[in-house]
Amino acid sequence: MKLRRQLLLVSLVALALPWAGCQYLRQVDAALAQGQLQALEATAAAIAARLASAPELIAPDPARHARPPGSQLYLNPLSHPPVVDGYGDDWRPWELTPRELLNEQHMPQAQITLGQYADQIYLLLTVSDETPAYRDPRTNLLAGGDTVQLFTNGRHYLLPVASRGPVEAFWHNPREGSYQRELRLRGRWTASPKGYQLELSLPYTLTRGSLSIQILDRTSSNGSPPVHSTSTLPADGLPGHLVAPLPKLQGELDHFARPDLRLAVVDSEGFLLASNGQPQVANEEQNTPRPWLRSWIYRKLLAREELPKLPQNELPLSSGIGRDTAEQWFGGPLQSRIGAVSVPVITRADEVVERPLLGRVLVLQSAEAMQSMTDSAAHRLWLISCAAAATALLFLLGYASWLSWRIRKLHRAARNAVDSSGKLRGNFPLSSARDELGALNRAFASLLGELDQYHQYLRTLASKLSHELRTPLAVVHSSLDNLSTGKLDEDSRRYAERALDGSARLSGILNSLSAASNLEASIHQAERERFDLADLLEVMVQCYGDAHPRHQFSLKKPNGELRCEGAPELLAQLLDKLVDNACSFAPKHSEIQLAVYSEKDGYLISVSNDGPLLPNGYAHKLFDSLVSVRKEGDNAGHLGLGLHIAKLIADFHRARLEARNRTDNSGVEFSLKLPTR
Repeated sequence: MKLRRQLLLVSLVALALPWAGCQYLRQVDAALAQGQLQALEATAAAIAARLASAPELIAPDPARHARPPGSQLYLNPLSHPPVVDGYGDDWRPWELTPRELLNEQHMPQAQITLGQYADQIYLLLTVSDETPAYRDPRTNLLAGGDTVQLFTNGRHYLLPVASRGPVEAFWHNPREGSYQRELRLRGRWTASPKGYQLELSLPYTLTRGSLSIQILDRTSSNGSPPVHSTSTLPADGLPGHLVAPLPKLQGELDHFARPDLRLAVVDSEGFLLASNGQPQVANEEQNTPRPWLRSWIYRKLLAREELPKLPQNELPLSSGIGRDTAEQWFGGPLQSRIGAVSVPVITRADEVVERPLLGRVLVLQSAEAMQSMTDSAAHRLWLISCAAAATALLFLLGYASWLSWRIRKLHRAARNAVDSSGKLRGNFPLSSARDELGALNRAFASLLGELDQYHQYLRTLASKLSHELRTPLAVVHSSLDNLSTGKLDEDSRRYAERALDGSARLSGILNSLSAASNLEASIHQAERERFDLADLLEVMVQCYGDAHPRHQFSLKKPNGELRCEGAPELLAQLLDKLVDNACSFAPKHSEIQLAVYSEKDGYLISVSNDGPLLPNGYAHKLFDSLVSVRKEGDNAGHLGLGLHIAKLIADFHRARLEARNRTDNSGVEFSLKLPTR
């Protein structure tokens, strides 16, 4: 993996910064939410303490709290009187929550909604009845079919169900022992998709503050026993009280009113007694809705769970909570958070005596301000984190690119420090950087400097040895020569001749070393000229035939002149080295082939011979100094300098000299790619 990719992966650690910021924001958001709930609880506790000190505000009729649960009916305050036509269209805009009545099998049988305007009570009753039994005048029964009964404080009313039309209400007069019409109960019957519906109005004074309802469901109109019934009348036969908002309690609650705060007081059954204010929540009419993607990202950043929906047309935590304080978050419009706190109102409570629960104080407040603050913080965190991460990534990427560029520069310098012939160029750049790469660069330069000095020593070693050994060798040779001219026996003369041959061979070696060391300097002083390459090859092949009678030579060339620019005497010396190498390895009487081909930008000269193949890995080492692949005992006088000299001449002509085995593995072929200029 490249260095830039490694640093890019390391830079991903910068992503821990936004993660840590999100964790911090989550803790802050939870602390703010808990603080808001605690503040709401303190407000609710203060109101509950005030009502507990004045119980007449929340319970003006103490007898009502002694009635069985479920016997009371709630009177919703109405803004205007509805039209009593049996259809109930005027009730829909108020969105009042009806009370559901269950039969003896705990199945829904009816829904009832009560409201009050001025001194008049309005009732909307919807009954589910698949087989309605309407009043049949032929039976002379007052309530032989389905019947709705109303119980007030002192009177019992019968309302025979009709399919459509006005309501006929009857009450039993104990003095006369008969049923009489009650004209103050005005209403109408209508049929509904699932049964029938009743809309009724009656004066509040007629109820005397108490009202219960009972519904009898019969399958026929002959006065048979009802198959189903439902009622709010307690077992003691006394109707339950009517519950309505309390003006004095409302006045007391208004003292605790605060902006954007919903205060409400409910009784022990959850009926609303007083309320004021409204939590400010986002809605489509008042505020511009947030983009859903942004809201989703904020919820994910702050790890907010999906909240339960805020109950419509009713207060949360208003019933079923017991005597403990309850706290909960709800989701409002557009996922705004609403905190709700419920605190019980108890006159006096201790661990021994259990006092009645008078009601509960509910406090609701929107977390819009807190949510906007945390969302704004999350937005800033997101932008800053992205900017910081992007800056870190760009910085690390730039630093990795700069570091990679320095390493590549050092790699190129190290690769180009030695030319193709193995010589040190001596132009290795030095770095002034004080880091590890700068130290590595200087270490490479120092190492290459020492290698260059050693290489210079090796290059001059041959001339030094040749100069130092030539004088003592001449003394030895002259002494052996004088010794051989004297009278010697046969064995002594044979030994003297062998010593002379050895000294002559050693003298030849010294001459070769001296020639190799001097040739490199003389090559660069050679003059270039224009000449005919074809004519040079013809002359050289004729000379080779005379000099090497044990081998046959052939030349393959195109017709005409082959104009070339270079040093013909050096090229002739190069061919001498190649042909001498071929004659050394080629079998006797075998053919050594020379050929020249004209190419686009130069000429290709080849020298091919039969014989042993090149060992693996020696195709390029052959042209190094003092390298030879001859067999043991066959390297007398051969120091591996011939092909090295040929390579020096090829480099002078900017030519490429190569060695390879023949394609049929019958021998070796040397090729010289010579440019025309």
